[in-house]
Amino acid sequence: MWLIVGLELLTFSLVFVMLAAFRHGAPALFHAQRAALSPAFGLALTVLLVTSGLFAALAVEAVRARRVARARGFLVATLVAGGLFVVLKLHDAVALIRGGHHLGVDDFWDAYLLATGFHFVHVVVGLGLLAWVVRVVARAPVETVAAVALFWHLCDVAWFFLFPLFFAGA
Repeated sequence: MWLIVGLELLTFSLVFVMLAAFRHGAPALFHAQRAALSPAFGLALTVLLVTSGLFAALAVEAVRARRVARARGFLVATLVAGGLFVVLKLHDAVALIRGGHHLGVDDFWDAYLLATGFHFVHVVVGLGLLAWVVRVVARAPVETVAAVALFWHLCDVAWFFLFPLFFAGA
């Protein structure tokens, strides 16, 4: 899992550098188009991911303490918070696209939709891994639960860069 997370961090890092360069190179476009995004909504998504990350960490701690029911409860809470992130992000994407903010409109929307879409795919994969771990937590080694939590934290870290790149002020 460390190799996968390392490769994913490298890939996300390249995306972040390209986004930062684009933002720096076209500040007027970034500022104008960013007005269609809600910083409060972006912050709410951030809170959901941070909360789910906390639940994932608590699940690993519970597995280490051999408290399987507690670990399962924290994993389910992680799934719920992550699932809510997915639902809200889908709703937001549909609203943006219906509002004319889709791929091909301009570089800002291409960057936003591709970068957040790439992150979204990782969240969905993470939810699948979490759902699997919920089923096997009673017999899974601590390392397995920790590896899935590590992947989930990768989604947090990626969003910590996407949020300020797209939602923060100039």
